Order: sequence, then C-alpha cells, then structure tokens
Amino acid sequence: MPAQLTLGLERLCADVEAAAALAGASFSREVTHNVLKAYQRFFTRSAVSFRTSTRRPEKRELNVRFVELETPEDPHAVALSEGLLHRSGHPIDDLIEQVQRNVPILGYGMDFGVAYGVEKIWPFFPHRPQPLEVLRSLPSLPQSVQAHTGFLVEHDLTDVSLFALDYRSRSVNLYFMCRPGHFSTRQLAELIGALGFENPGEELLEHCTRAVPIYFTFRWDRPRVERVCFGIIAPEPALPPTHLHPVIERFVSGVPFATERRNFIYSVTLSREETFIKVENDYSGTMTALMQVF
Repeated sequence: MPAQLTLGLERLCADVEAAAALAGASFSREVTHNVLKAYQRFFTRSAVSFRTSTRRPEKRELNVRFVELETPEDPHAVALSEGLLHRSGHPIDDLIEQVQRNVPILGYGMDFGVAYGVEKIWPFFPHRPQPLEVLRSLPSLPQSVQAHTGFLVEHDLTDVSLFALDYRSRSVNLYFMCRPGHFSTRQLAELIGALGFENPGEELLEHCTRAVPIYFTFRWDRPRVERVCFGIIAPEPALPPTHLHPVIERFVSGVPFATERRNFIYSVTLSREETFIKVENDYSGTMTALMQVF
C-alpha cells in the first residue's frame, strides 16, 4: 500500500467546501464536520478523494470518501455508534454482518454526501478476488444479483474484488477489476445492450474500454441491473474528457489537492434514466494507486 499523507481536518473541510462550489453541489458544514470528525483518523491518514458528476444540477452532488486497507476498523459500527446510520429493518442492515462473517476483509472504504451524510460502505476483499459464488450464499443479498449470475459468468465476470453497500439508495454494487483493453467496444456494446441500457455512442464506449473496475448496481425491490459503471484512471489532468461537460472542465482545472500529483478517476455511468460521467480527484495522491492493486 502506498504511503499516506497526514492531512489537516480544517484544511480538508475547507477544500471539500471549495470542491462543492466548483461542482455546483449543495454543501452542509454541519453534515461534513460531523462525518469528518467521526472518522477523523481515517480522513486525515488514509486515501481520500472527492467525486461529483455531470448529472442535472438538481441531482448533482459532491461525495467524499476514504479507503483504509491497513486498519480494518468497521465503519458501519462507527456510523451506528455516532448516529450517522440507523437500523431500519431493511435487509441491507444485516448484509454487512453476513459479509464480515463469511468473507475475508482486507479493509474498508466509506463515502458520504456533503449535504446528506454517510451513504456507502465498501468492504475490500484481499488481493485474491472472491468468487461470485461466495457472495451468492449470503441470505440478505438482493435476489436481482442471483438472477444475473448467468449473465455475469457469460461475460467472464466471476471474481468480485470489491463490494459496496449503499444505505441511502438501498442498493449494492459488485465490482469486477480488469485490465484496460480487456473488452472491445463491440463487446461492451453487446453487454450494455443485453442489460437493456441505451448505447452511449462510440466515443464513450472507447472510454469504457479503458476501465479498471466495471461495476453493477442491484436493488432489492427491482429485478434488473439498475446501473453499470466503467471507472477509468487518469494519472494526469489532460486525460479526463473535459470537452464533454463544463462541470468536468471546472472540476479538473480547479479542484483542491493535498499533493502536487493531480490524478483523477472518471467513470462512464449508465442508468435507466440517463448516461452521465462521474469525476473524482485523488485528493491524497494515493487513491489511484490503490485501484491498481486489485
């Protein structure tokens, strides 16, 4: 794991607020301060990034996340004890404990919306990905995952490196790591079409071929795949597709960093309602390196 920076919490909070302004996203100092304080040890010493998107202004947000693989302290337990999450009787409440009991965990990531609060928790699996069959055995996993097992196997997506629980949208993401160029534009067009998504066009498909993670979103209350996302590492600011949307250009040119390295991650995202691009800065200078470990 790459060496981490030691970040100042006050500077981090100020940089988050500046990033939200660049994105045109709502920002709550109270929400941001409460989450950063609850997870101060991780936000000041772990891999950290900020993410926004090209969604319509009323849906656009800024999210902040950390990834910590050396100290696997459960962020879900912290969120419950600090009142940042509450049990609701939904299957997602039990799922993380089932993962912890049945799957080896290397570390965790946590994501929060700066106007909302804690949203996602990622259990990271050890460097050897976990077979899809292991996750399928978890009783609280959405039935929609079970229903798409054949599809995933057909497309050689059988080993899961990362698993996300989204407590806000009540959904889960399954992440499959691959090498850039593993899929051609034709193969990706077929995959996307088989799931019933609109073809995003040749330019975006070309970007998708460079993806390191490909991940799918599943819900408990719907039988289909809700989203598919292709995450691309951009190790210099000239690489994100700034010409595709003014938000990408503003964010890439002005978002704060805690390091001189200006690495980015951008993701082509297909949902049932729209196609959009997420763009994320490697604030600590260590997030992109972690993505290449898996």
